[in-house]
Amino acid sequence: MSEVKTNLGLQAQLWMLLDTLADKLKFPDRSNAGRDFAMLFVWKHTEQIAAKKYKELLDKLVQDEMIEDAQVITIAGNHMLGEAGRYAVQVNVSVPRREFNADWLAERMAKDYKVPTAITKQLIEEAKRPGKTQVRRITVIEKGGD
Repeated sequence: MSEVKTNLGLQAQLWMLLDTLADKLKFPDRSNAGRDFAMLFVWKHTEQIAAKKYKELLDKLVQDEMIEDAQVITIAGNHMLGEAGRYAVQVNVSVPRREFNADWLAERMAKDYKVPTAITKQLIEEAKRPGKTQVRRITVIEKGGD
């Protein structure tokens, strides 16, 4: 398919264009595994390029005052930042995360219950346990080259 049909929605056109991307690339390794690894590399770098372009355009739209800056909205909920034609930019602002304040607790325990601040802080440290959350970032690199 050489031409993308214009009567399709933009998302469908994009999907079709990206779906044919592999046919347009020259792979240095012709094995199935090599091709799969190369495509993993392609999609990872496509994601990074797209994220950079997205941020640049979003910043430009804010600077040109075509959309409102999402960072200045502090009220939780869904907000319309801007719209043009068939497209709209929205943001969902979450309720602020509540944080544990060890200093406040230590001071309050000392004031209300006469527990020394140092003991409360020591108990807080002893109560900390390893969590289950671990961040894993997969990277795909291109080795060597021509």
